Amino acid sequence: MSEPWQRNVRRHRPALATASHAGWSAPSRVLAGHTVVELHGEIDLDADTDLRLHLDGVTCRPFARVVVDLRAVTFIDCVGLSLLVRAHRRVREREGRLLLVSRDPLLLRILHITGLDRPLPAHPTLDHALAAGDAPPPAVEDVLASAADGAPSVVAQWHDDVPRHPLA
Repeated sequence: MSEPWQRNVRRHRPALATASHAGWSAPSRVLAGHTVVELHGEIDLDADTDLRLHLDGVTCRPFARVVVDLRAVTFIDCVGLSLLVRAHRRVREREGRLLLVSRDPLLLRILHITGLDRPLPAHPTLDHALAAGDAPPPAVEDVLASAADGAPSVVAQWHDDVPRHPLA
């Protein structure tokens, strides 16, 4: 009789959420000294844990220059926005920078209304983001602090200038 470790036993690993099951994917590549993360699909609660781990891996190096390409994102909610803020903070702590690429009017409006367009500038194309200046954007904490100090809110300043959806 064979020993237990010699038997042909089929072992099952616990199932992990994959990009095809979670409704999103995030291929990455290095381009012009930047790590470009292309997000595809829905960035919501289902993508939170796996995408957080992926972005943490990209943002863990000192002086990381990261571009998150959101052009193929079909949906993003507050969980997705918090993942972007977390990635931004991690990059800033390590003296790097994070830029976004998006032309989606709804996403741009959300970033603008929340004030996240200042620390997380969105560029219309990948080339434009790569060519952006080396000066890092303001920290999220600085934007929030200026609003708390009595400065007019970003929502109040820009509410009338933001184009609205015809059905809104």
